[in-house]
Amino acid sequence: MKFRKILFLCLIGLALSGFVFASGSQEATGSRPKVAAIFPGSIQDADYNTLGYVALQDVGKELGLDTAYSEKVAVPDAERAIREYINAGYKTIWIHGNQFNSAAYKVGDEYKDVIFIVEEDARPASPRPNFWYLDRNYYTGFYALGALAALKTTTGKVGYIGGLEIPFTHGEINAVNQAILDLEKSGAAKTSFEHVYVGDFNDPLKTRQAAEAMMAKGIDVIISAVNLGNFGLYTAVKEAKSKVFITTTYTSKYDQAPDNYLTSDLFDFKVPLREALSRTLKGETGGYILLDYGPNKARYLELPIRNVSDSINQRVQGIAEDVASGKIKVIKNLSEILSPDAIRQAE
Repeated sequence: MKFRKILFLCLIGLALSGFVFASGSQEATGSRPKVAAIFPGSIQDADYNTLGYVALQDVGKELGLDTAYSEKVAVPDAERAIREYINAGYKTIWIHGNQFNSAAYKVGDEYKDVIFIVEEDARPASPRPNFWYLDRNYYTGFYALGALAALKTTTGKVGYIGGLEIPFTHGEINAVNQAILDLEKSGAAKTSFEHVYVGDFNDPLKTRQAAEAMMAKGIDVIISAVNLGNFGLYTAVKEAKSKVFITTTYTSKYDQAPDNYLTSDLFDFKVPLREALSRTLKGETGGYILLDYGPNKARYLELPIRNVSDSINQRVQGIAEDVASGKIKVIKNLSEILSPDAIRQAE
């Protein structure tokens, strides 16, 4: 009886203190360099978190690293999770999602011997020596999505659904506006553009309601910038009385709504993670890495585009190539949403 009581108390203690190994985390073993990752959502979301998990596993195997992760980490729990990994001997920690960056900066200032990989949307003004900064470069790819939407719409009305109003979503909206204006200058029909934030990247109900409100106004192409919220979007467009088309981000979503899907702004986090970890193994402790836009790079348009004519497919592919080469300069303004007049002046 005494042994059972002791065992019970030990198990309770592990449950309360073992956050590192909770929420679907994976424990590293052996004496190889150890890398841990913090994920905000489920690694089975077929989206942002899945990409992070796949990158961690593939790059870890490639470089001979022991890896561990925690998924579904809430922002208030991030600092505790980071500290527990450090206490467990992890010297490199990847923060996949910049909602955790404040916690990483706080802990990173205390542990100068621990290297952090964080995600930002611009080059830091005062980089910390033990931090790798991955610039996700969101806004660049949304130029091609904006051009596609303007070329595909038959009602002349395009919409954007985002989760939160934060700097990188400002950049996405500005890029879409710039693409629409550039097409109008080249003789294309005028296109109206409406954006809305639903307050959460992972709320299917709010996303569906936003999509239905847009469709009621005649919007027939919706650019999605949400994550799990997309499941509400799929339902809305498949049940719509008239045909509505969508674009997404991170991974291909064709299987979810094949008759409504156009393309996705694809991400490959293996590219920047491999560079950061390879350079870390060579003795570097930090730096800046841009997620470059282009074929076989960290960011690019999913091709071929679905549910469009060959002419639209070829034209948008050419636009994406011009963005990748720098021939088209996409305006980077993350501080605010620019008016069409401000975009014209910036050009």
